[in-house]
Amino acid sequence: MLRTITADEKIIDCNDAYAKNLGYTKEEIIGEAQAIDHTAEKSYDELAKSIAEWKENGKIINREIWMKRKNGSTFPTLLSGTNIYDEKGVLIGRTVALRDITEIYYSRKKIEEDQAKLSEQYTALKNAELTKDEFLAMVTHELKTPLVPIQGYVDLTLAGKFGPLTTTQHERLEIVKSSTESMQKLISDLLDVQKIEIGQLKLDKSAHNLAEIISNTISSIKPLTDKNGIEVTTLLKHDITCTCDHTRISQVMTNLILNAINFCPKKGGNISITLDKEERSYSIVVKDNGTGIQKDNLDKIFVRFYQVDTSNTREHKGTGLGLSICKGIVEGHGGKIWAESKGMGQGTEIHILLPV
Repeated sequence: MLRTITADEKIIDCNDAYAKNLGYTKEEIIGEAQAIDHTAEKSYDELAKSIAEWKENGKIINREIWMKRKNGSTFPTLLSGTNIYDEKGVLIGRTVALRDITEIYYSRKKIEEDQAKLSEQYTALKNAELTKDEFLAMVTHELKTPLVPIQGYVDLTLAGKFGPLTTTQHERLEIVKSSTESMQKLISDLLDVQKIEIGQLKLDKSAHNLAEIISNTISSIKPLTDKNGIEVTTLLKHDITCTCDHTRISQVMTNLILNAINFCPKKGGNISITLDKEERSYSIVVKDNGTGIQKDNLDKIFVRFYQVDTSNTREHKGTGLGLSICKGIVEGHGGKIWAESKGMGQGTEIHILLPV
């Protein structure tokens, strides 16, 4: 649609498309109407701005203006204008092109409405997920309560505090104790996962010697590595002091070493642990000669409940939570953790960077 207007906004010409879209004859428009007569009230301010912009800059490009038809209905357009000068170069008016963007406008409006609905739904889902996580954290915490007296009385009974036990009774109670400890470990892992998910994992940071943390962790697990015939070697830089949560970093090292034990060959397994200082971080690497990981699974192993190989995890009773917890703790310290492996049967390396 085209119209030509004077400097005072009087319409002195228009094409058939302009007249037809507005429901007028050309005779009713040319010389009889001004631009504001065909402008919807909601766009009066925009029209005034476009006139001011035109007079200042000499051009208008794609300003959204709502037009008003003879029957009172309105529709959106994009307005652009070019100047008209007389033979002396004096600005006397402009030719204006108006593009009907009704379909575009309502399509855009529909997209905006859909985006608003999606945003509301996303917020609702996030709130529901947070409520679920908080509920699971509460339930998991409550599950620990009855296990405490069970384990306590089992220990007292095994110690003979309630009288002598037969060999069979002792064996059965050892099974109960082992199962109770496994259940406590699972509940603690679930509780840690939920705390990480909802951002409530608290870290009690202070200065600690990383080499001591690693060495103490290895010593605590030594009976298990000896039992499985696995050799643990270390190359630790001993003058590294890190601001960290001692308990949580010990938990990370315990999880990584236990995970390596699970997938190392028995009677011939090897786990090497190194600690060094880089320019801006402390580097810990736990390397084993176990079953290894396919490259496309390296990132997945840190996802909660993900299990690399069903047969192995069944054999070792894995839950798929350990590495997820390690990731949450390391990232809670501002660090990074990732896995490297050349493939199945070629061992695995877990790398940790903690900030200096």
